[in-house]
Amino acid sequence: MKNIILLIIALLISSLYKSQSVIIDINDSELGQPNGYYSKDLHNVLNQFEGTYLYTKGNTSFKIVLVKKIKQYNSSYYEDLIIGEYQYIVNGVEKANTLSNLNVVYNNQFAKHAIAGNYTIDNNTRLWKRPQCNPNEKRLSASITDVSTNRTADFFVRKTVVNGQEVLQVKVTNILPDLENMNPAPFTLPTGEFTMIKP
Repeated sequence: MKNIILLIIALLISSLYKSQSVIIDINDSELGQPNGYYSKDLHNVLNQFEGTYLYTKGNTSFKIVLVKKIKQYNSSYYEDLIIGEYQYIVNGVEKANTLSNLNVVYNNQFAKHAIAGNYTIDNNTRLWKRPQCNPNEKRLSASITDVSTNRTADFFVRKTVVNGQEVLQVKVTNILPDLENMNPAPFTLPTGEFTMIKP
């Protein structure tokens, strides 16, 4: 009986150790992984997106700051991801500014920051076809939340260089419906495709 109890304890410890030691690449499938696994940016693909970027059009500006976070726990597993915050000014009037939240550490970084994501896409994806992308080029698929209306949209990002200037080509699309409100407020952040420069 003592041997059976010791065997059960050994199996439980082994199982716990195994679930904590499983590391997969952020592009690998998460299906069938044990609780506590780590979805890691093994090839540092996310690093290229870090930085401060600015889009301007007349008196309107949209500034974002993106930061890579390592091994963030999301209540099921650990993950590397990009988080971000923004400042949005329309005709000289600040409409939203979440930049002060950039260094806030939430229990679930993905769910709480205004911009968050870690899924990478290539130029074959139907989400955002970009024929000018290199065959092995990776782009970021994330989400962005309009804090004034609490509505979320897809936020696709491509890092490139235009005329010697580092830029992000961005696409904001697929605004999620507000299922709790019959007459939801419109999404107020810039949508469509635009280019953001590193100031």
